[in-house]
Amino acid sequence: MLGTILSTLVMMVLPSAWSEVLTWILVLMWIVTSSSSDSADWKSSLLGETDSTGWSLSVLSLWVIFLALLGSKSVKFSKSMLFFFVSLMSSLLSSLLVSFYVSDFIFFYLGFETCLVPIFTLILGWGYQPERAQAGVYMVLYTLLGSLPLFFFFVSQMNKGCSYMYGGLAMDGYSALFFFFLVGAFLVKFPMYSVHLWLLKAHVEAPVAGSMVLAGVLLKLGGYGLVRVLPVLSNGQTMLSEAVLCTSVWGSAVVSVSCLRQMDMKLLIASSSVVHMGLCISGLFVLSEWGLKGTMSVMIGHGLCSSGLFYLANVVYERSGSRSLSISKGMLSLMPSMCLWWFVLVGSNMASPPSLNLLGEILLIITVVSWSSWTILGVMILSFFSAAYSLYLFSLSQQGVYLSTKSGFHSGYLVEYLVSVGHWAPLNVMAACTYWFI
Repeated sequence: MLGTILSTLVMMVLPSAWSEVLTWILVLMWIVTSSSSDSADWKSSLLGETDSTGWSLSVLSLWVIFLALLGSKSVKFSKSMLFFFVSLMSSLLSSLLVSFYVSDFIFFYLGFETCLVPIFTLILGWGYQPERAQAGVYMVLYTLLGSLPLFFFFVSQMNKGCSYMYGGLAMDGYSALFFFFLVGAFLVKFPMYSVHLWLLKAHVEAPVAGSMVLAGVLLKLGGYGLVRVLPVLSNGQTMLSEAVLCTSVWGSAVVSVSCLRQMDMKLLIASSSVVHMGLCISGLFVLSEWGLKGTMSVMIGHGLCSSGLFYLANVVYERSGSRSLSISKGMLSLMPSMCLWWFVLVGSNMASPPSLNLLGEILLIITVVSWSSWTILGVMILSFFSAAYSLYLFSLSQQGVYLSTKSGFHSGYLVEYLVSVGHWAPLNVMAACTYWFI
């Protein structure tokens, strides 16, 4: 894994060859995947420490960033700061791999915060509208203000000799303030309802590569951090944990209802991310094995599904020049082949079989409902309206009459279909081998 991280840093020096960088990412992904075998040769070459959680998210990072580079054909064809763009994506991949690889809380925090710099630069440099500066400031302020207390907490743990990630933290009775110090940064990053506004603004203004990486991998950093620190909270502050759990369930229900009034495709898909991640937060705070496995399944499935939906929304935007569902409609008659990929990815977003999302949501719903029967109503609203806004997105974008009927319209390039298949195929194949990563 250490060699993999160094290899991504080498890609920053030689990023001008677009196809070579993509090929190298595929090679690195094969190396990381092969390292999950029981071969002593692979184990001796890891030179590090990780588990199935970190390993699966590392593979997801490699795959999503590969698809994000492959889908950014407009940057490649325009030659607009191509060197800088690939360098940013390589540095972002390196930071993600460091976060999922290290076993020290301080180094994890460094990788956790370093990821902000490339994504902030992507939004400012390749965003679509002048409001991208405001979106970048929102993202930095929310995440930094939430994570600075976490940094001081990790420093205090290091002074006590307890910075080892798998060894536990030194907390002999702690207050509510320390509870928020410990989990606040991860709840903002996930994000939890009430601290999710930065995500909506960042998604709307980010380029397609930024949206794909932000939804596919960066949100999962918050979940990964919660997986590492939540076992410490099992013996105290039960009331605060229950408050976070209830806020996540009912907040996700409220956001799922509000999705039905969204007319911006990217804003609707970003809001659906808040719904899915809220269910993951509630599953983690139950502190059960089913909750952990369901969270991992939904995080990986959502990382592939939401990234694919953002890419399809960008395919429509490049042709129609608008993300509005009232303008970019009637795609079924203009792009019938691409409509198939809209259908399968929207179906996966509403947890239809045989997608990985179905398994994860079943585990999470059972976990949350078994924790308290009072959550049944919130889970019912959340599940019903998740299917409702998915059908709403598909019907409004694919049916109807396209307004600019006299303009030219390309039905789809080969690379667009390849990226769509790259999102959908692993999402459904992995449901048959979940024991491999959860």
